[in-house]
Amino acid sequence: MGSIFRIGGIESFNRNLLDALTKLGLNLYVFSINDRKLRTSLPYTFKGCGNRYRFISKIKFFLFSIFYSLKFRPNLVICGHINFSPLCYALKRLLDLDYMVITYGIDAVNIKNRLKRLALKETQLVLSISDFTKKKIIEQIPELNGKIYILPPAVDNNEFHIKKRKAELINKYGLNGKKVILTVARFSLSEKYKGYDKILETLPKILKEIPEIKYILVGSGDDEPRIKKIISKLNLEEHVSLPGYVSQEELIDYYNLCDVFVMPSKGEGFGIVFLEALACGKPVICGNKDGSVDAVLNGELGLLVDPDNIEEIKSAIIKVLKREVDKRLLDGEYLRQRVIEAYGFDKFRERVRGILNEKV
Repeated sequence: MGSIFRIGGIESFNRNLLDALTKLGLNLYVFSINDRKLRTSLPYTFKGCGNRYRFISKIKFFLFSIFYSLKFRPNLVICGHINFSPLCYALKRLLDLDYMVITYGIDAVNIKNRLKRLALKETQLVLSISDFTKKKIIEQIPELNGKIYILPPAVDNNEFHIKKRKAELINKYGLNGKKVILTVARFSLSEKYKGYDKILETLPKILKEIPEIKYILVGSGDDEPRIKKIISKLNLEEHVSLPGYVSQEELIDYYNLCDVFVMPSKGEGFGIVFLEALACGKPVICGNKDGSVDAVLNGELGLLVDPDNIEEIKSAIIKVLKREVDKRLLDGEYLRQRVIEAYGFDKFRERVRGILNEKV
């Protein structure tokens, strides 16, 4: 796997999958190319290959994979990312080992590498986190139709829950009497599709109707300088805050701080941040062109907007802040209960069991 113990949607998915497989009674041997050796005990054998030198991590990952495959001859190799699928294909050819590949979002949009395409065609099955990702793969490799199963992410409803706004954060950002818009994302130049810049562009228009607004963008990355330039250009310094990276514990407080969570993306494989916001009882607005649609159950749990339409984004935010939408989309308890029913860990484990029983 690429990573397990860092913060992020893929990492969260990997942890939940390993937890589900362990609770189903499977013996696991896990290798991570990014994580380092852990001191804490785990219910499975874990080998962290992470190193400050990337090429060393790759060598360790390759050697661990070969050695333990030879030693234990596993019934199934789970490939945590398309990038590792050629290695799994090699194990199949050399040792006759079956494997499955997990796909997320951006990794499956444009699969040009011939080895990766071959490895996908030879896999036992492909797990995709959304219908959006599934369709993208089938468009490129039609032979996989019938081999792809959808396994949406799970939300940790014990960790993400409804709580009172933290007074410390209210004072820090001067939020008394203000409406709060929140986005949580990785600010990467390669992931500008998340749409936070669209929100910044529409903010001056929103402020004309609702003057007392604070937009908080939680995250960090190499796109941050561009974000700051947009903020300066639009004179939004008083209305936008960039806390940077925050811990998982702090993140829960930020979700509970907002009046609406917005991320009008158009290339998201799923968007676990929507589940986390909903588990905290918050209204959400997302794009209608990617896996976000699955996250909000095709509009049942959130407003869908055209991520390229500034006016549509503006209108949706204003309607939510003025409480002029379906009352269920504003009912925190309903949103929390429904998202747990659809994407809680119990449901996730049921889906994993069903897939394994049918295909493995």
